[in-house]
Amino acid sequence: MQNEYTYVHWFEELNSKDVAIVGGKNASLGEMIRALKDAEIRVPDGFATTSEAYWEFLKTNDLKGKIQSNLEDMESGKKPLEKAGKSIRDLFLKGHFPEEIAEAIRNAYYELCERKIQI
Repeated sequence: MQNEYTYVHWFEELNSKDVAIVGGKNASLGEMIRALKDAEIRVPDGFATTSEAYWEFLKTNDLKGKIQSNLEDMESGKKPLEKAGKSIRDLFLKGHFPEEIAEAIRNAYYELCERKIQI
């Protein structure tokens, strides 16, 4: 069993070394929060889902092969970019989160709400 920190990380815990875990934009938000906190500049609080959560979502919904198939159809000219992109977006929209990931996201969201109430 994974712990919830496998799937979500708080922005204030992130820095540029975490790009592989949460992506560049989320890691940059962490850097901004750290750098601007001492200057008393407020940056919105939040959390990032991890690449582990992303890969687990793909695995649970059996999306990797379906995405690859759409990309191959596009590259071979069988399907235009717009149609391949829509097909891939639809795959994500029809997918479901594994319960461990959904619970980690819900818990982080509830904590975020509590943090906002305390401000």
